[in-house]
Amino acid sequence: MAKFILANAHRDKLFNNRVARNVLWFIDYVVLASVMSLFRLMPVTWASALGARLGQMFGRIFGRRNQHVRANLTMSLPDRSPAEIDNLANQVWANAGAVLGEYPNLAKLCNPKRDTLEIEVLEQIPAYSDPTKPAVFVSAHLANWEMMATAIARLGVRPCAMYAPLTNPWLDRTMLQYRGMLGCELVSRNEGLRAFVDALKSGRSPIMLTDRRVEGGKPIPFFDEDKESSLLPARLALRFGVPLVPVQAERLPGARFRVRFYPPLVPSDPTMDRDNQTVDLARQINEKFEQWITAKPGDWLCTSKIWPSSILRAKTDIYEDA
Repeated sequence: MAKFILANAHRDKLFNNRVARNVLWFIDYVVLASVMSLFRLMPVTWASALGARLGQMFGRIFGRRNQHVRANLTMSLPDRSPAEIDNLANQVWANAGAVLGEYPNLAKLCNPKRDTLEIEVLEQIPAYSDPTKPAVFVSAHLANWEMMATAIARLGVRPCAMYAPLTNPWLDRTMLQYRGMLGCELVSRNEGLRAFVDALKSGRSPIMLTDRRVEGGKPIPFFDEDKESSLLPARLALRFGVPLVPVQAERLPGARFRVRFYPPLVPSDPTMDRDNQTVDLARQINEKFEQWITAKPGDWLCTSKIWPSSILRAKTDIYEDA
């Protein structure tokens, strides 16, 4: 997330000034907390719809972010026209706004008495019937991805999700309170790999979202161009001998969701050494993401660069005027 919501264009200069930084953090908190409080007072369908409308209205104000969205979509869907890409970018911002409106309503969305969540299991694994048997779940930032944790918990699995702390400490505490409704243990990204290793040792199941570019990650093809990809889900699954399960979140009408659990991924050649098996599984993960994104590109939160700037500039004309 940006260092500031307001005055983000001057973020580097202001961030190094402690007084200015704290003042802007507080203003950001007041603004966003007020909006979130309004969302919380509404029926969840209204909050989601209003958030989507606001996302469409304000998304294009974030010029550089909107360029990233259009460039990522152009790379992913090279057969689409510029007009179609613009329309899909609008859908991306609408989904992002809907997610914002849904955050303060997660308690409602996660309530099992409400008809807000469909769960589809394509293949049973031991973790779904035995809470002591963990798995590694991997997914992308699609629809409202937070609902995956609730779906996993409803299957009787003990999920453990890593989150990236927000720079603004007040906003970070607020978001943690909302996410506390998911029925999932939350660990900070600052805790690193050890948190997931400890989770698996104690029978808990990590959830990882790995569609984003990872600095220093392994170059793995993604829509025909290498993306620096995380090998962590594959490494953990192989190290602990547990299923590696792709999970897809889909947005349905009326602030409802479907979470689909796919059959576990396995190395295409079990005779390969561990390193090659890891890369092979990461490739399969990216292929799953490609299928999901191609089917519903407007559900994909792709507001940061998925590929390096050199590739995006060479393969698209989105940044020509930048």
